[in-house]
Amino acid sequence: MGVIVVQTSPLVTRNVTVSGRRTSVRLEPDLWEALNEIATREGRSVHQICADIEQARGNTRLTSSMRTYIVNYFRSAANPS
Repeated sequence: MGVIVVQTSPLVTRNVTVSGRRTSVRLEPDLWEALNEIATREGRSVHQICADIEQARGNTRLTSSMRTYIVNYFRSAANPS
């Protein structure tokens, strides 16, 4: 396994449209990059993916649900069953 470098990055705020309303989301730059990659792979917009996450999140905060979604997406991609 290679060397893992952990750096703290300032959070980046972006607006996403979810359920017809704009909301601000703060994520690390690497997570925004990962979300954009997911959108590209799935042929969807970041807004569409965030809307899906919003619908499924229950009582969890949107930002936390987005982080979980990103991790689970790439876990599934790394371990196809």
